[in-house]
Amino acid sequence: MTKHDTWVKLKPGNPYEPIMQLFPDGMIPMRDPFPMERPTGPNKEQIALWIVDLERLSSIQVQAIARLIASANNADVAEVAADAEARNGFAMNEVWVESMQCWAEGFARSKELADFLETAPPPGTPEGRKAWADFADDQYERWIYGDEEPPAINSIEDIDPRLRTPELEQAFQHLQFEKQLANYSVFDVLTGRAMVDILNKTDPDNTYSLVGFDDEDFEDDEIYE
Repeated sequence: MTKHDTWVKLKPGNPYEPIMQLFPDGMIPMRDPFPMERPTGPNKEQIALWIVDLERLSSIQVQAIARLIASANNADVAEVAADAEARNGFAMNEVWVESMQCWAEGFARSKELADFLETAPPPGTPEGRKAWADFADDQYERWIYGDEEPPAINSIEDIDPRLRTPELEQAFQHLQFEKQLANYSVFDVLTGRAMVDILNKTDPDNTYSLVGFDDEDFEDDEIYE
């Protein structure tokens, strides 16, 4: 089974608020990077459901979610837990999800979803439902029951352009900055030399320098004299 890496934050007023203190930063682990389960509702409409990832829940979190769902649906806690086991997780309506975070697996599968949607028949039609079922079966075979490995992500260029956002690009810039900063001494960081050096490397069209002293007249060992 592939190690899943998707997390979601829920909207204010969601029915899980009574137990959200059990989830650090309010993030809930999900099996898929999109609501893959599409059961038919009472009016024959398709309902999009996320699946909370059981593999990344603690026993306390599992019990809390099972009790919450059982109470809301006047059901037995054991039955709710058994249903979750069969689904590989608890079902959650997509209407409660506000935002999502993921990494290599999530981005790889999101790219596959984007590819699928570009050529898929209209949703709600028999052809569309059949196409989605085939797509979901393939996801199950490779990513849920299988051990598919996603491509490594080393830079923003490794992420499909359709999935990039300004927030994601900013996060990558921050990550790259932290990696470069690790190569400098504490002294260079404190004096600002590290920042200036990194800026000159990442933005060669401009020239950055420290204000207040000349590098040629100030050596590292002078701080101790």
